[in-house]
Amino acid sequence: MHALKLTLAVAVSLALAPLAVAQETVRIGVVQPTTGPVAYDGNIYVNTVKMLVDDMNAKGGVLGKKIELVVEDGACNPAQSVNAAEKLVVRDKVVALLGAFCSTSTAAVMEVAKKHKVPLITGISTAAQLTEQGNPYFFRAVATTPMLGNAFGPVLPKAVKAKRFAFLTLNDDWGRSMQASYPKAIESGGGQIVANEFFQQSDLQFLSQITKVKAANPDAIVLAANTQQAVALSKQIRELGVTVPLIGEGSWTSDSYIKLAGPAAEGVYGLVEYVYTIKSPINEAFVKEFQAKLKENPSKFAGAAHNAIHIMVDAIGRAGAADPEKIRTALEQTDYNGLVGNIKFDAKHQAYGQTVYLAHVKSGIPEVVETATIAKP
Repeated sequence: MHALKLTLAVAVSLALAPLAVAQETVRIGVVQPTTGPVAYDGNIYVNTVKMLVDDMNAKGGVLGKKIELVVEDGACNPAQSVNAAEKLVVRDKVVALLGAFCSTSTAAVMEVAKKHKVPLITGISTAAQLTEQGNPYFFRAVATTPMLGNAFGPVLPKAVKAKRFAFLTLNDDWGRSMQASYPKAIESGGGQIVANEFFQQSDLQFLSQITKVKAANPDAIVLAANTQQAVALSKQIRELGVTVPLIGEGSWTSDSYIKLAGPAAEGVYGLVEYVYTIKSPINEAFVKEFQAKLKENPSKFAGAAHNAIHIMVDAIGRAGAADPEKIRTALEQTDYNGLVGNIKFDAKHQAYGQTVYLAHVKSGIPEVVETATIAKP
């Protein structure tokens, strides 16, 4: 009989263990691709958040408690990302979520957040339709692809000295959104679209697509790709004798891309929400710490991580409790000054007010050539 009581006591104790830990710390779940085709960029995000949370905890954490990160690999796969988010909410009792990098995965995780009434912030997923779903628990702390297109499309013909633009993008929500939203803005600046081609997430050979783009005789090529595919694309484009400017959303201004692409990276333009060459005290301090601890310059994915974790922790502090519903309400009242200026959320939970950048890689350094402020939609 005593043995049975002891067994039951142990079982109850183990069942309550996650809840007990959650009460002692403020648990934030992170769903990012730490394996798979965009693992390099996903791990940059995760390592950045870990570094910043260590800093926050050294200063007292939030609500008088330590912040505890719980990371799950979503692999930029919607089904795996959903399973990861379910684990974080149900098993680990997180009070908030960050994720899930690829727009298709974030769209899936949004439904988990809504079902369990846990706030979710993305700092990366830019497909416009995500904030059109009316999901009260989803917040996007980054400009959408159409916002970037509207900001820079009209100035691209003059900035890159081109009239004929070809598109070569990833065939997912992000790439399709880019091809749907950029042309009108580019045309308003005097450009014209001469080709539209897609590639798949698994592709690393692009001969067919590049040959079709080359045949259209463009003056510039607009791309959407993360690090591994950006490197392969730029090298193969140059190897096939195409010398026109490359303009990209994604990894085109990151250290990893520039080093791996080598000479093929020279002259590339990046349409980015963050670039490490921004001149401001908060960014200079971030770059210095990042270089010291992570041994490279922070990419746009590091910048996204910086925005997302600071906005979330700021909201938790203002909520006054590690309660998901109170955190959600506090997020709606965000007025955050960070790496890229002031960020607020509109009624659809889309960020606005921040600065975005057109950067040009010269001698391996992405120099800002144009800036724009995202207006309230």
